[in-house]
Amino acid sequence: MKDHITIVGNVGAEPELRRLADGTTIAALRVATQDRHLDTKSGEWVDGATSWYDVSAFRGLGENVLASIRRGQRVIVSGALTIRRWENGDRSGTSAEIVAAAIGPELKFGTTVFTGRPTVKTPAPTSPETPAEPVDATVASSSGWAPAPGEGPF
Repeated sequence: MKDHITIVGNVGAEPELRRLADGTTIAALRVATQDRHLDTKSGEWVDGATSWYDVSAFRGLGENVLASIRRGQRVIVSGALTIRRWENGDRSGTSAEIVAAAIGPELKFGTTVFTGRPTVKTPAPTSPETPAEPVDATVASSSGWAPAPGEGPF
């Protein structure tokens, strides 16, 4: 089971284009989050520790990220979180990875203009039209509702 997470943070570097062996597009980026709270004793804002997340956005979302998101931008990321332990020689650590379901700009400090991407619609299968079922006159009169002459029930 994967945990679902939503983070708000800053993009640490330009998103990178990666491709799987089958040609699937991936946008890879790192997002930093930082807790900030008001110290009630001093009345000053205090920055907490920074947490870094490796974010992957696949296919159309990845293409849109590559066209839209830049280093330093504040973003909202929502997706599946995986925590991984790693070792590299004498070093080891933990990484937090998110496979994004959604990524967008955080609009608290700025605005943006959305440009929709054209979608390819598949035509509905053609089938012969079935006539509407006849309305039972006794039900129509007892309910107080009946279609106008020549109209179907809906």
